[in-house]
Parts: sequence; C-alpha cells; structure tokens
Amino acid sequence: MEEKNLNIVRNFSATCDEAKVIVDSLTELGNVAATKYYANSGMFGDKYEMAEAEYKAKNQQLTNALLGFAAEKAGLDFLKIDTKEGLMRAFSMGGQFETIYNSIIVEAIGGIIANANPTALLNLANIETVGVGDSLTIEIEPKGLPIAQRNSYMSNVTLLEGVTKQAITITPKVYSTGVQMDYMRILSGTFDWGREVAKVALSLLYAQYKLVAGLIFSNTLVNGTPFYASAYSGAAVTTMIADLEAVNGGAPVKAYGTLPAFNAAGAIATTNYGFETQDEMVRNGYLGHAFGIDNIALPQATDLSVPFTTLNKPILLPNDMIVLLSDVGSKPVTLVRENYVAVITKEANEGSLRKVHYSYFMAFDAAIATAANYGVIAVA
Repeated sequence: MEEKNLNIVRNFSATCDEAKVIVDSLTELGNVAATKYYANSGMFGDKYEMAEAEYKAKNQQLTNALLGFAAEKAGLDFLKIDTKEGLMRAFSMGGQFETIYNSIIVEAIGGIIANANPTALLNLANIETVGVGDSLTIEIEPKGLPIAQRNSYMSNVTLLEGVTKQAITITPKVYSTGVQMDYMRILSGTFDWGREVAKVALSLLYAQYKLVAGLIFSNTLVNGTPFYASAYSGAAVTTMIADLEAVNGGAPVKAYGTLPAFNAAGAIATTNYGFETQDEMVRNGYLGHAFGIDNIALPQATDLSVPFTTLNKPILLPNDMIVLLSDVGSKPVTLVRENYVAVITKEANEGSLRKVHYSYFMAFDAAIATAANYGVIAVA
C-alpha cells in the first residue's frame, strides 16, 4: 500500500483570505461538534452551540467551498468536482488538490487544539509550544538561600555549595491518530466535517491530558516525602496544607480531584460534625470547602476505547486521589508540544476503493518540571 507525505503548508490561510474563511468555518464546526459529540472526553473547556439546521447548512456550504477551492487552486475545475466521478478522480490524482485540501484540514485541527482550553489540563500543567523538531529546557531554581558559612583564617575549612540549578529538557514525542473518509458520503451531504476534525483534535488532546494526569496523580513520585499521605484524615490534610504554604512562599492551596474522590473525603470530613456540612454533602455530592481550602472537582474523562462496564471503566482520572496545589504561576507538570499537525494519506486498498485513510501526527511530551511543591493524598 502506497504512502505519501503530503508536505503540508503551514499557516496556509495566512496569505489567502478565501482559505481563511474556509479554515475558520471548519474550526467553528469542529468546536460545536466537540461540545455536542465528545463531551465525555473532558477535554473541551469552552462550550459552543449551534442550531441543528444552521449546522447542517454550514456543513454543506463547507463541502462546496473546500472542494471547489482545492480544485480551483490545483487547476482541476474541468473535473466537475460536484460529481462522484469528478471527486474520485481529483482524489485519485492526488498532487496539489490533496495537498491544499489537507492543508486546510490540519490548520483547523491545530486551531481546535490551541483554543480548546480544557479546564482540567490548564489547572494541572503549564503548556509550552515549540517549533518543529525543537525541545524545551527549563532551569529549576533552588528554593533555599545560599548557605552563609563561618570561615577561619589559616585553617582548613570545607566550603559547601549553597546554590544549585537543575536543567530539565522536554523533547516532544510523535503521536498519531487516524480517520477514514468516504468520497460518496461527502457528495451525499452526510459527511460531518466538524465531527471528523473534532475527533482528531480531541484524540490528540486526550493523549496530552493522559500524560499530565499520569504524572501528577502518581503517588510513586512523592511517596516517602511529607507531601504524600496514604490515608485521608483531617490531621493529614491540614498538616500538608500548612507545609505546602510554608515551602511555596505562603501561597494559598487548593485541592483537585474527581467527584467520587471528594465524596469519599467529605464523608470522612463530616464525621462528628454538624448537620450543615452533611446537608452540603447531600446537595452537591462533596464539600466545596473543607479544612480551610477550596475543593475543585475535575470533570472525569474517557476516550471510550473499551466498553464501559461496571467492572471495566476506561476512565482517565483516579477516583481515589486528591492533589493539593499552591496558587503559584508554576504548575507541577509542564506539557511541551509542537505548533504543527502533519498528515499522511494511505491509498485505498481492496474493498475500499472509495475511501482514503488519513493519519494525523502531532508531537508532545510532559514532565515534572517545577520549583513548586505539590501534595497527593489517597482516599479510601
């Protein structure tokens, strides 16, 4: 099976107003589809809504505009792109038509990813963008002051270094996801452009969130330190809050976790307390404020990669961990991603002559890279 790298043109719409209108329209449909079809992913912070009739009308307009524009720029107007035969021939010829077509698609995907604003991800990580093939090196400053030492004249004195810096380099790794496109569905008006670009964008975003959550909710990284507690209790959480405020310059602390995690913690916190806190537990499912700090419930996320059953739940965030973070500029995790989405197309093989498989690629990685301490508490 032949594979072609389509050599995508970055920022294709920057110098072409007509292309910009198409990219903006596709991005808008993708944002709406992300809210409508993939709310379970937990990856879309902003909500976009559009009436169904308006969505369908814009979807059909986009079909005509996108295919017509690609055909015009590739010099394929003679193919009558609004017919099945013409469209199949345009895709089978590949070349400039497919390059222009995919340039618009990947630019829309990149726009959706850049503007998704997933609240959960932004609460837990700093997001940095680098160019293609680049890495990011972060210098971690020490918290402690240089050590002032007593020196003695004419005596042997061991001098201790009081300040050190640690450099952490994060190099994005390539991830990919794939979709299939059916020519016949495009011309019949049943091909949902918004949904197709949304599923690719959120698939890549979900992989980024998985990296971040896997690091920050890992008890192995803080086990053996004062910032890990294997059991939730009033004494454990208040002590950790005080310690975090001390080492993070007095910045206030907030707790982050899922609803089940805070529900379990709230059941412990309300033991032997008054009816008011117990009423709040019944109303909201958890305590919004406990032991002097705010509890921020993160939306659970899933990619539904396997059947969702009682015994097998493909969920991203653990329901038995709570993370304590200080209100400082630096988050525990830094996510580094390239500002580029690429695509490779695979020609149709036997049994699927009217379909093409596209694989979309984006590079990113995450690491613990911060000067701020954070805490993790396990909840039974």
